Amino acid sequence: MLSDQAIDDATAALEAFRRSDALAKLLDDYSSLLDDYKRLKSDYEEEREGRERYKQLARSQERNPFALVLVDGDGYIFDEDLVRAGEEGGSRAAVRLNDAVKNSLRRRGIDNCEIIIRVYADLVGLSKFLSRNGGQCGAEKRSLSSFVAGFNRSHGLTDFVDAGELKENADFKLKAMLRLYADNTQCKHIFFAACHDIGYIADVTPFRGHVDRFTLVRTPSLRFCDEFKKLGMGIEELPGVFRTTPIHINHPGTALTNRSGVTPPSAKSSASMPVRPSSPTKSLQSSSAGEENQKVCQFNKIGKCKFGNGCKLKHVKPSASSTAPGPGRLQKNDFSSASTELHYLPRKNDIPPGYVAINRDGCRLDPLLETPPPGAMAKLRARPEDQKLCNMKQLTGYCGNNNCPYDHDPISDDLLMALETLSRSLPCPRRGTCRVANCVNGHVCQNPDCKHRGGKSFCRLPYLVHDEDLHFDSLMPGITKDTDYGGGSHDRLDSIDDKSSWRRTDSTDNTFDLLG
Repeated sequence: MLSDQAIDDATAALEAFRRSDALAKLLDDYSSLLDDYKRLKSDYEEEREGRERYKQLARSQERNPFALVLVDGDGYIFDEDLVRAGEEGGSRAAVRLNDAVKNSLRRRGIDNCEIIIRVYADLVGLSKFLSRNGGQCGAEKRSLSSFVAGFNRSHGLTDFVDAGELKENADFKLKAMLRLYADNTQCKHIFFAACHDIGYIADVTPFRGHVDRFTLVRTPSLRFCDEFKKLGMGIEELPGVFRTTPIHINHPGTALTNRSGVTPPSAKSSASMPVRPSSPTKSLQSSSAGEENQKVCQFNKIGKCKFGNGCKLKHVKPSASSTAPGPGRLQKNDFSSASTELHYLPRKNDIPPGYVAINRDGCRLDPLLETPPPGAMAKLRARPEDQKLCNMKQLTGYCGNNNCPYDHDPISDDLLMALETLSRSLPCPRRGTCRVANCVNGHVCQNPDCKHRGGKSFCRLPYLVHDEDLHFDSLMPGITKDTDYGGGSHDRLDSIDDKSSWRRTDSTDNTFDLLG
């Protein structure tokens, strides 16, 4: 029998157990444990399904690998004999291109890939250009269509696409295809044949160093831009596919060689127009009185009048200085020499403070710009609106606007170079007649790839400015405004007729003819 003490202790323990409600706590813990288990099981099932989908996707991608070939057909023109052969030549061109790519892939150990070829070009402009320069095809509007038909029929994944007659269509298509396939795991390699055009550099740069994924194609007939060589990608020629010699550009009465080999069909730079002004068909001696009162066609002077003999304006014979480029004068549609010709411009140290540099025609010249470091221009454009820089203060050291809303704080040298390049791309309304010593706008174009010279870059400067002689001839005293205009990227000079507020920096002579 239990003692009374034992019975009392047991009774107390029972009461304590009842008060603690341990059983209810155990049941609650068990319920929470079941809920956690269900949640973890759901997450596990989702993860397992995701892994299965990924495995299936990976298996499907490995099942259909391919290599992509992108060609700017406005620049990379196929071999002359192939083009002349029409439909049969187009078929041979596709076979040669396909075989050359297969051989390259075989050396990389990925010859099990399908090959997708996309060539984009302005078919109308390219047909006209090849017809007029070497007679490689007929004079019909789309005389290359038979070559293209043969090219397209040779392989199921081979396409020569007419991108249309607008200037940037082929570029737009090539860039879109590059963005689409660059990160596609089924795409094992990309051959990029558009390295004559610096406009593509921004689209290719993100893949710098991916030699296992990208090959840049070059051909002896074109200038291979130096910027592409710095990307650390493979560079190859595809033998027997593209032209090996530059095209000779012909127009009435003369023949010129495109020194860089850069082909300017109309998709790029109006191939239907002559590279240099052709001799006018109208004789000045036979001009009637009515013709003498006509306005002169400025576009005929520079060989850009598309109406020819049907133009309603007067076509005058170009002067010797306008037809012969001479040292320092850039030829239209020959932007390969632009970077060389720009070195005729004066350096900043050549122009004393308060003076402006002029050429032999009396036109204002800007000092040669330094190329901003990579990324500087993007860094400048990325600045927020409330931190936009004052062009006058940053570039000249002085801003006369006491309430200038723009940033005057010192900036780094790379931003300063980018700001000067951007400021010089804004046209000065006085053009070559400007004599403002501290004018920060542009008076001559310093962009070698400018669209007005056959390149692809948009240019704000007027077309006629691009024909100025860049040869530095002499210095003359500049002028300054009595009440200096304020700074900022929005600044423009006052009206050219407002002569009362201008004076020479040379105090010995207070008179100045702005147009002289």
